[in-house]
Amino acid sequence: MTKEVFGAFVALLALSDTAAGQSCSLPKIAATAVLKQLPQSNLMTVPVEINGTPKQFLLDIGSNPTEVSQATVTELSLPESTKVSGGIQPVPIPGLLAGGIPLQAPIYETKGSRSREDLRTRVRVREFTMGSAKGRAMQFVVANDADMGKAIPYDGLLTGDFFRQYDVEIDFGGKQITYLTPNTCADRNQVVFWAHFEVAAVPMTTLGDKIQVPVTIDGHTLNAVIDTSSPRTVMRRDIAELTFNLKPDTSDMMPEGLLKDGLGQQVYRHTFRKIGFEGVAADDFPMLIETNDMARDADRGVVLGSHAQSTDARIPDVTLGMDVLRQLHLYAVFGQKTLYVTAAQ
Repeated sequence: MTKEVFGAFVALLALSDTAAGQSCSLPKIAATAVLKQLPQSNLMTVPVEINGTPKQFLLDIGSNPTEVSQATVTELSLPESTKVSGGIQPVPIPGLLAGGIPLQAPIYETKGSRSREDLRTRVRVREFTMGSAKGRAMQFVVANDADMGKAIPYDGLLTGDFFRQYDVEIDFGGKQITYLTPNTCADRNQVVFWAHFEVAAVPMTTLGDKIQVPVTIDGHTLNAVIDTSSPRTVMRRDIAELTFNLKPDTSDMMPEGLLKDGLGQQVYRHTFRKIGFEGVAADDFPMLIETNDMARDADRGVVLGSHAQSTDARIPDVTLGMDVLRQLHLYAVFGQKTLYVTAAQ
């Protein structure tokens, strides 16, 4: 984020201060990076460097570990990490902020693991650069998808787990992601420092590794997850049928060609009149309707614990993919458990 943008922010705060007699402190920038749109796709990647070699990581905002492709591991001869335990290890980034605010690099607990996820291979990275941030002596999980970095045109998944102590602003219209120090301002029009019209302040929680928010679709409020790794927005089939009374193989719920979900069931399509948050909405929006996730999980099975349970979790009520998200400007303020949303400019 540029000084000019923050200068405009200061000017906006000055106007607000005159009108309301109060102003909010500016957050500091921890890191910022550009976003690149994949050709013929809604998905966006973040240019990074691993040990000085340029790579592209898919933007996949969530709490799962950042992943690196097996192709990149082989190309760069990344060494397997020694398994250690102990929570979070701070990794300082010189010059990241005045006073030096550290990046939080996860160190994963492996002793007493209860699932294969805990035992996934991790590799050591000597130096990792994302935009204005640079970290050293970091760990990455190796992606299970063998096609990543080959048939799939990106080299890893950037989840933001290295920036857990920061708020995140994603300007899809301006193709930029910025991590900021925690914001405590209560005035939504001051929290949102970019030029805007309507601002939605949406309560957020987490569902698995994703941000979950309420979204209104044709007058019905549903739980939705923010998924920047999904090119399309998806509604679960039982929600479509029971809440919206849609019937498969009718003019309201037509098959999406020959597209099948991860378990081979037909995927459908319906165009909803309005989808959005408060005054920030999209009209006449086509959405996929499916029963299961699109990708098969090769490790589907049971997780051991006090009770064995299937890892076949239902997909969310609604998954907000990049066909919706690219029309928005988002600011997740985790301390407030609030997602601020405006239309992209």
